[in-house]
Amino acid sequence: MNFLEQLIAEWYAYEGYFVRSNVKARKRAKGGWDVELDVLAYDPSNLTLLHVETSGDADSWAERKRRFLTKKFILTREEYGTILGCKVSKIRKIAVVGYARSTKADLNWGQDIEVVLIPDLMTRIARKLRSQHPMQEAVPEGFPILRAVQTVLAYGI
Repeated sequence: MNFLEQLIAEWYAYEGYFVRSNVKARKRAKGGWDVELDVLAYDPSNLTLLHVETSGDADSWAERKRRFLTKKFILTREEYGTILGCKVSKIRKIAVVGYARSTKADLNWGQDIEVVLIPDLMTRIARKLRSQHPMQEAVPEGFPILRAVQTVLAYGI
């Protein structure tokens, strides 16, 4: 699991989702799997599944979009339900990509895929953790990356 996958898994678990990472799907008849899902985060209160795929690659935006659409976000609603073993009413697909703070690239990858730039994800996380001082509301030790981010934010290191 890479840094972004771990961060996202921690973030959604911290936010109350049930999280699985590096989930294999579409077993091949002769062994192996066709798909590995980076992070699945499930909210049973509203039967919503988040499927988050990450990439810190240096590919062009066109190549990145092609790869995500043909290899990453390819499962059906039924396949997601089978993986989870429960009903899924809503599926949100989120691509966390790109280290640039902004881009002129086409970030419309289809009506059901939200593209989030890595700096924007970090800003969202920082906004929440900055308001929680570790001496009063420490991130639990089971979330080491989030706890480190909280400490850096609190002490201005």
